[in-house]
Amino acid sequence: MTADQPGLDMTTSINRILIQYGELTLKGRNRRDFERALGDNIRLRLSRAGIDWPLEQRHHRALVHVPEQAAEQLPTALAALGQVAGIATFAPAVFIPAEQTGQPHRLETAPIEQSMVSLANARHRPGATFAVRVNRADKRIPIRSDALARELGAVVLRQTPWDKVNLTQPDLQLNLDIYEEGCYCYADKQRGLGGLPVGTAGRAIALLSGGIDSPVAAYLMARRGCAIDFVHFTATRVQQTRAAEELVARIARQLSHYTLRSRLFLLPYTHFDMAMMGHNSGYDVVLFRRFMSRAAERLAERCGAQALVSGDSLGQVASQTMENLVSTSRAVQLPLLRPLIAMDKQEIIDIARRIGTYELSIQPYKDCCALLSENPRTRSTPELLERLEAEYMPNMDELLEQTLAEQVCLEFEVGELVGQG
Repeated sequence: MTADQPGLDMTTSINRILIQYGELTLKGRNRRDFERALGDNIRLRLSRAGIDWPLEQRHHRALVHVPEQAAEQLPTALAALGQVAGIATFAPAVFIPAEQTGQPHRLETAPIEQSMVSLANARHRPGATFAVRVNRADKRIPIRSDALARELGAVVLRQTPWDKVNLTQPDLQLNLDIYEEGCYCYADKQRGLGGLPVGTAGRAIALLSGGIDSPVAAYLMARRGCAIDFVHFTATRVQQTRAAEELVARIARQLSHYTLRSRLFLLPYTHFDMAMMGHNSGYDVVLFRRFMSRAAERLAERCGAQALVSGDSLGQVASQTMENLVSTSRAVQLPLLRPLIAMDKQEIIDIARRIGTYELSIQPYKDCCALLSENPRTRSTPELLERLEAEYMPNMDELLEQTLAEQVCLEFEVGELVGQG
């Protein structure tokens, strides 16, 4: 059940959002650094959504305090948290402090029962089934989790219209988490992005086209904790005043909901184009990909990035055969990461739809590689391409520097354009 579904009463009693960490719990001595980064990212994401609620971080979890008069903003807050890498699950919850439950030496269940009944009543559907799950993190409580779950389930059966229990695949799962500070009652646990907090796994430059694949590759790397900047190659030099109107800028803006802070560098490939005039070897697409990778590598060195990212998927198009991918990788010293390499097209499309880039990517737009050879060679070797580059572009360093000198940069933060230059 999502935050905006009918029957979900967000305006009464909900006073916390319970956030569970994912892989962060597996970290060792640097776990606190990861948790601190996640806390900063949560605050930024909520702030950009117009929400300034207190965030409390505890062992293996975080808690967003929901002010009494601000519950109507809960759907907005939940949507924002759903775009933060590093969160395993999150749920709007009723927090009952330990002072009200008599912890730790006993457990007064009356306030818990009241919350469970309220949650169940608000979500009743005729014929649906339910179950109660108890997580007793505070082991000092003198009652077993399964016994307490049965007790609370019996209360729900007696005091609500729910009349069917299914412990295997319930339509509704009512949850009780018991910690030292108190109890959390909730029913609407949502799956987060998982992964690692953005900014905890270095920085990379993602080669961004106007197509479906490369935005998904950038998203997947951000989800693994990478801070991401983008580079896109344009047929002509883009005017600073019109750069934000480019389709690729709109894609970068959408991706920044997940990457949080990103720069988009727009580089013209006119100098490469002029150098290739009069040459028709059939390798121009692979030569162009090597040129783009070299330009991106120089940009990465100036931005402090440690790797490049591309949207290649093995065998999807002629330039993405094993031989051509190897030839492209050999053009640079930095690692060229390909998170989509073993994914099929439908998998990629499904992710693109989920992150909101698909509808942008299918709009009419000439991908820079599509402007080159219509029948590219499917097999190349680095040695052959190096000979062609020496013949066609003997002044490679100069071409790269001329290209970088004409860059236009846009800076995005959580879906907003915050700078350009």
